[in-house]
Amino acid sequence: MQDYVAAFYGGYDQIAGVRLSRLNIPWMALALAVAAVVLVVLVAADVSALEDRPPIVQVTSISWYAEGYLLVAGAGFTIHGSSSFQIPLQCSGFCLPWNGATVNSPFQLLNFSVQYHSVQYTNVTIRAPSSSYDGPLSITLELP
Repeated sequence: MQDYVAAFYGGYDQIAGVRLSRLNIPWMALALAVAAVVLVVLVAADVSALEDRPPIVQVTSISWYAEGYLLVAGAGFTIHGSSSFQIPLQCSGFCLPWNGATVNSPFQLLNFSVQYHSVQYTNVTIRAPSSSYDGPLSITLELP
């Protein structure tokens, strides 16, 4: 159907005169392309997460010493590098007033405190090394 008035005024009923052809892409190829893009994005995210993972510090055992004598020994644990953790020592019998503590290298002592109640608690806060470590943790308590 053609509008004769429109043809008289220059054919404004004709739109650009060119018809766009529709791309004939099979839906299966489109689905595979989207799945491939999603897979590449997920693999890239996993690789970057693995590269940013902090080192693992494996403490094989914890030993408490005083004046060169072993007081208590315990099992170890695993922690991420540069993390801080607190370890308590409980004393309910004959307890000594500790003045301070030191830890073996590469660990760093952050805080030392003693709480005197019916049971004495000696608490140390320690920072793990920033690099991988596999070995024991030794805490030496100092007498006044």
